[in-house]
Amino acid sequence: MASSNFTTNLHLSAWAAGDRPKRADFVSDNNIIDTQLGGHILDSAIHLSAAQQDKLNTPYTVSIYAGDGSAERTIQLGFTPQLAIVFKRIPAGWFDNKNTANFGIATNGYGFSTGVSVTTSGIIVRQIAENADGIRVSLNESGAQYTVIAFK
Repeated sequence: MASSNFTTNLHLSAWAAGDRPKRADFVSDNNIIDTQLGGHILDSAIHLSAAQQDKLNTPYTVSIYAGDGSAERTIQLGFTPQLAIVFKRIPAGWFDNKNTANFGIATNGYGFSTGVSVTTSGIIVRQIAENADGIRVSLNESGAQYTVIAFK
């Protein structure tokens, strides 16, 4: 006779000493396991995608670039940053004695400061001679070194 007992959760065969396992029992059990385990593995609502795992494992990146003096330049990061901070690598403060902004912050969907904005694969930095507030923006000055901290 087939199994007279079954497991609680998956209802798999749990043969008693007097039971005679049949091939149909094994096939049925394998189908149950495949359906339950396969459904669990493929359930994207409870498992992280590779991109989500990467975001948890490396939530930010830090890089540097050398300015080339162009008015606008794209810095490829390979992802859409949720927050990017860019600053000129100088010992002075955020503004130098010429009213120059040497830093910028941009967010994905929440705005940005003059001089930096978010793209789908990185950021755009700008070199602006003077904006409406009389402040020069220096985020791509030729020969200057900059640091980018970008959060996924």
